[in-house]
Amino acid sequence: MVDPVKIAAAVAEGIAAVNTQVMMFNVGDQVVHPQHGVGQVVKLENREFGSGVTRRYYEISILSAGSTLWVPMDPPSFGLRNLAQRGEINACRKILASRPSPLLDDARSRQANLAERLKEGTIRVQCEVVRDLYAFGEHKSLYGSMAGFFRQTQNVLCEEWALVEGITLAEAIQEVNTLLEKSRSMVNKPKA
Repeated sequence: MVDPVKIAAAVAEGIAAVNTQVMMFNVGDQVVHPQHGVGQVVKLENREFGSGVTRRYYEISILSAGSTLWVPMDPPSFGLRNLAQRGEINACRKILASRPSPLLDDARSRQANLAERLKEGTIRVQCEVVRDLYAFGEHKSLYGSMAGFFRQTQNVLCEEWALVEGITLAEAIQEVNTLLEKSRSMVNKPKA
């Protein structure tokens, strides 16, 4: 059951309320997958992948990568969500410039936690993950899979940001990075 108080609070903050139980998309809808980017639903189809079980899937064309992604229609949909609205981008500016939250020290636990958070399927969480990883990189280098995870998550955010705001990807990247620098400046730097 969706909590109407949480929905009202989300709407008041300019963040779209997401019903995590059932999110239906139609052919032609623009959607965002938190790890693959902005795409368009091109087909709804029954498919069987490896397990021998036939399930209903969204076929999504990820335009920037020139690839196709199959996402199960039944929950969980792995963070698949509608494209953000302009008001959500305004709220994201505040999130990206706010004080970052500390992350777990253990690399595997940290990455698993961040990936799980992205499955919530909100641009708010996408912004928090990018902000927190950016600040984390100030104190501990991001390398290997964590660096790739950060770059991909930030790229997806900037791609959506540019599309919603009607600006170039380069302009979106510049604005997001400026906001992230404000956030990172709030973190106390360790003494050498």
